[in-house]
Amino acid sequence: PAVDEKPAASADAHPRENQLMGGAETILVVDDEPTVREAAGEMLAYYGYEVLFAENGESALEIYRRQMDAIDLVLMDISMPGMGGYQCMREMTKLNPSARVIIASGYATSGHAREAMDLGAAGFVGKPYRISDIIATVRDVLDRA
Repeated sequence: PAVDEKPAASADAHPRENQLMGGAETILVVDDEPTVREAAGEMLAYYGYEVLFAENGESALEIYRRQMDAIDLVLMDISMPGMGGYQCMREMTKLNPSARVIIASGYATSGHAREAMDLGAAGFVGKPYRISDIIATVRDVLDRA
């Protein structure tokens, strides 16, 4: 054949990840596991988001109380010592009924996702985090009116 070219590996090799949309909003990441918290923060920062961190529900609530006007979204683990994710989410929505919270859990079953949504979460992501899932869910929740 005159041309025997194989398509070069390109940005299209992983179309879903290449189509992910970032943003400049501020996200509060809440997780008691430092490595999980930092990994989520790095993913979000890579896509342009400003990231704040809290290691438990109590500190998340305090940060949210002080900066709720600047925080566009909260990404929160369900299971943490002390105040868990659901209780913290309830307290945040008492302060701000339009608070947007994505619940994260290592128990990524449809039952857990449904429970999170029934309790008022704006979204659900399973752990371990996949970049495509976390970024797409964050963008989807932020883009809702």
